[in-house]
Amino acid sequence: MKNKLPTGVYHRNKNSNQLWITYHDENGKKIKESAHTTDPNIAKAFRDKRLSAVAENKLIPTRRYEAITVGEILDFWWERHGQFKRGFHYKMERLEKFKKIKARKFAPEIIDDFLKELSKTLSPSSVNHYRTILNSAFNFAIKWKKYDDNPVRVIPQVPEREARDRFVDVSELAALLEQCQQEKDFELQGFIILAACTGLRKNAILSRKWSEVQLDVDFPYVHLPKKDSKNKRSNRLPLPNLCVTVLKQLPSYGNHEYLFPARPNIRFKDVSKFQKPHAWDIGKRFRRICKLAKINNLRIHDLRHFATTMLFMEGVADAIIRKMTGHRSDELERYKHFSPEFKKQTTELIAGKLLEELEGTNWGTGKKNDKSRQNDGSETTDNKDINGGADGARTRDLQRDRLAF
Repeated sequence: MKNKLPTGVYHRNKNSNQLWITYHDENGKKIKESAHTTDPNIAKAFRDKRLSAVAENKLIPTRRYEAITVGEILDFWWERHGQFKRGFHYKMERLEKFKKIKARKFAPEIIDDFLKELSKTLSPSSVNHYRTILNSAFNFAIKWKKYDDNPVRVIPQVPEREARDRFVDVSELAALLEQCQQEKDFELQGFIILAACTGLRKNAILSRKWSEVQLDVDFPYVHLPKKDSKNKRSNRLPLPNLCVTVLKQLPSYGNHEYLFPARPNIRFKDVSKFQKPHAWDIGKRFRRICKLAKINNLRIHDLRHFATTMLFMEGVADAIIRKMTGHRSDELERYKHFSPEFKKQTTELIAGKLLEELEGTNWGTGKKNDKSRQNDGSETTDNKDINGGADGARTRDLQRDRLAF
């Protein structure tokens, strides 16, 4: 004779030793659930745990947590957070294979093995990219009470290479600008000077509208709105005369909403569906100019580091440099964006260094009304001389900003 099973524990199938439990939830509904065991004592303990959850009104979320899949957690995170991250693209394709797995079964071991497999073909930063997605998704689910655990938490990030520290010499920038003149690429020329003199990131420059740039005022500046700032704080960066001059040379000056308008390319065969308002990348043209100028191992982001390093080398106070970065600090609030002292010690300082290096070269000696071809093959006229500031003086310049996600 078989031993009598505890109350609420039973065999659902006579041909299986697996045990099930039965109980009533908070609403009095009868629930039948597998105990995932053949041991009556374990099944009874599992039923007691469920009854305790019912008494504490915690049963419904507990059962929901056990039913949710990794895909549901990822989709919820993407719909409410991931897709709205400006200037950053999350790569989700490699995570598709996990979407049907129940979150409860998505153990740290599975994640760790996945990351180790990626490490065989991807860089450490790329591997950490996927860890970041999973970690953020589970933390987001916990915050919104969609789940109660994060299996990624125990897995450390893959050690990455040391931070890049490439110093850009003034002579290298001068060579790039002279090459831009020879290639008549006034758009790239304006981008390089604006990046080197202000320390703004690539995306912050390419997404600027002419309405955010004031050139014909006592103290010219470019406005970086709060939404485009890493630290969510707006900033107005003074522009030296050099920047004012090259910005007025841009083909878009007086002709377009953005400083650097987007252009359809081979990726967009149907031009009528092309909707990008401003350029999103300028890397190919930058690398081409670097190659022609015989400058190696230079990246666009190095222009930002150049701006800050130049100020340190010239002995500019840390407080002023930090003001340019956009970091929060009570110490920096007394410095005014448009004061002559601030401009003289920042943007004009860098512009002056560039102009000193360019003096005596062929850069900026093109004829004022000489027609030239743009990268898209169209003609542009009135390419103004760039041989010093608006007042003809050899002044100095720079600037900067940043924070991380």
